[in-house]
Amino acid sequence: MPVGLIYDEIYLKHEVGVHVETPKRLIVAKKFLEEKGIWNSKEFPVIKPRKATIDQIKYVHSERLIEQIKELSDLAAKTESLKNIDMDTVVSGDTFESSLYSVGGNLTGIDKILKGEISSAFGLVRPPGHHSNKYKCAGFCIFNNIAIAAEYLFREKNVKKVAIFDWDCHHGNGTQDIFYDGSENGQLLFFSSHQDGRTLYPGTGFTNEIGSGKGEGHIINFPMAPSSGDDIIQLLYKEIAIPITNEFKPEFILISAGFDTHHTDLLTRMGWTIQGPANLTKLIKSLADDYANGKILITLEGGYELDKQAQAIYNVLKVLNSETDLISEDERKSDEKILEYTQERLIKQIKNNLSEYWNCF
Repeated sequence: MPVGLIYDEIYLKHEVGVHVETPKRLIVAKKFLEEKGIWNSKEFPVIKPRKATIDQIKYVHSERLIEQIKELSDLAAKTESLKNIDMDTVVSGDTFESSLYSVGGNLTGIDKILKGEISSAFGLVRPPGHHSNKYKCAGFCIFNNIAIAAEYLFREKNVKKVAIFDWDCHHGNGTQDIFYDGSENGQLLFFSSHQDGRTLYPGTGFTNEIGSGKGEGHIINFPMAPSSGDDIIQLLYKEIAIPITNEFKPEFILISAGFDTHHTDLLTRMGWTIQGPANLTKLIKSLADDYANGKILITLEGGYELDKQAQAIYNVLKVLNSETDLISEDERKSDEKILEYTQERLIKQIKNNLSEYWNCF
């Protein structure tokens, strides 16, 4: 089965002015995939999104927040000017509509996966979402695409177990907030790997943040030391994420994919290569094949070195399609001190914090 590419030019209409989260992120990625001959090909058909309903947005967001974004977007259109939610997060006249299609694109992808029309899907969507919680939009994000997708699976598709993997360089704090106490509608597992919050926005996502109530033990954070390379994330997945997921056995896997982990990204200090996200996708795809009949939906979060993001997206799509001819750059080994810190402190802390919840530890 083909891998779906979710895209529409409505995503370019979320204007942000002079900003790193620009429409060019999608324009450059689309152009690169066209040059590689895979855009809207037999193996990678383009899927047109539908618009999510307001009731679906309410799965994870307050009515007041939804009204606030609608009012700001209407005001921006009326005044022909951009409006700010905060210093980083911008609303234009088309933001509200774009956001409904960003959420709806992911829901459309889920529908087509469950119908067996595609094996998996990549949402080349914007605005992104993983920093937004029930009451607040932040960090370039409007509606939390991945969290709504999870609740959609629970509430409308009768899926009982969902795992979310967030590999953006910034902690997925909005998604964590939404699911910190679990979901009333199903079992959710949330992994966030990110640069240590002591060194990067939003300053959260530490190992002692493990959830509460129904969600206790189901929130797992990997706060990586700055300059951590591909070897560190592979180690964290093999030691922590894979054993837990094997025990959890998800029916569907969602991924918040940020490509700001590349070693050249100016907003972050991580050390991944272009092939790093694809190699991580291989691990997650193996889990999806084992427990979820291969069902994976990926949605775009961050990534601000446009050419590197485009190449990394291409690699991830190739892995989803079980192809091995990836674009690669020289391997980057993490410093011995980082490796020692990860093995002797970080992994041991995480296992100790989670040992009472998972038999694998």
